[in-house]
Amino acid sequence: MNPAKTIKSTFIFLFLASIFHLSSNICNAQVVTNGLSAIPPRLEIEVAANKTNTQSIKVRNESSEIKTIRISVRDFIVTDNKGTPNFIDNIDEAASNRWAASSWIQLSQTSLTLKPGETKSLNLTVMPPENALPGGHYTAVVYSPETGSIGNNTGASVQTNVGTLVYVTIPGDITQKATVQSFSAPKFSEFGPIDFKATVKNSSDIHIQPVGSITIKNWFGGKTAKINLDQTNIFPYTTRDFQNTLDKKWLFGRYKATLNAVYGTAGGLITATIFFWVIPWRLIILIIAAITIISLLIILTNKKTKGNKFKSSDTEVAQLEKELEELKKKYKDQ
Repeated sequence: MNPAKTIKSTFIFLFLASIFHLSSNICNAQVVTNGLSAIPPRLEIEVAANKTNTQSIKVRNESSEIKTIRISVRDFIVTDNKGTPNFIDNIDEAASNRWAASSWIQLSQTSLTLKPGETKSLNLTVMPPENALPGGHYTAVVYSPETGSIGNNTGASVQTNVGTLVYVTIPGDITQKATVQSFSAPKFSEFGPIDFKATVKNSSDIHIQPVGSITIKNWFGGKTAKINLDQTNIFPYTTRDFQNTLDKKWLFGRYKATLNAVYGTAGGLITATIFFWVIPWRLIILIIAAITIISLLIILTNKKTKGNKFKSSDTEVAQLEKELEELKKKYKDQ
């Protein structure tokens, strides 16, 4: 068999196979969404105990189909360090939860039918009892389609819900306390970028949203960079991770990184400081080696030049001596 024809046939086969693979992936990537939007996705309400506060919320049908949705109120808690809400389905657990607020909520409607592209409003009224504890209480208004689902590429059907997270604050004697549980970066790096990790613990009776930054200074005290922290809520008695990056490659020496942030309504401050080194040691070794080689080459070149000079001088002296002997001989013969 002709090797050239074999290679050509193999190339054509691989090319067609790759096109088939890409087209298959494109088909599998088409996913139909559920098409509901909660407006707003988060609602903060302050209401005194034994008082009422009514707010308007909306839901929109983004799909091309008529949607009939059920509307419910569900309590949630946060247990991880990413702020993920976990709904409480157990009635007894929800009733005993210090942060629950679903029993205080009344909705003007519990079901809606939405045409494609239609938006409808409903009223949400918060009525905390007289013995409601000061601080934060958390619930969610959840919109559940009675029909419709989204499919994944395994053929399974997944029902999705959307909702508005409701943060209720009861004013009063509220404890506000937060600390930096950890703050770290690689102690030694060869190059940037440098990743910072911080964990903030909220020991308050209410959610907080730290506002601050990480300031990096070099070993001369000059400011290298200032990185703003993400503004995100930390729920009561939980922690939250913050990840930031000093996006610079060329760094050298010892650096100081200081995290400063304020939180709460009382102007609380959290701070932490770390030190880290950045030394491009391989590059330094390479530069030293290059300088050493260049220096040796210069020294060897100078020695060779001097040797050539000495050799040239000896030749000239011998030539002069020869000419002098010839002159002596000439005068002697005369």
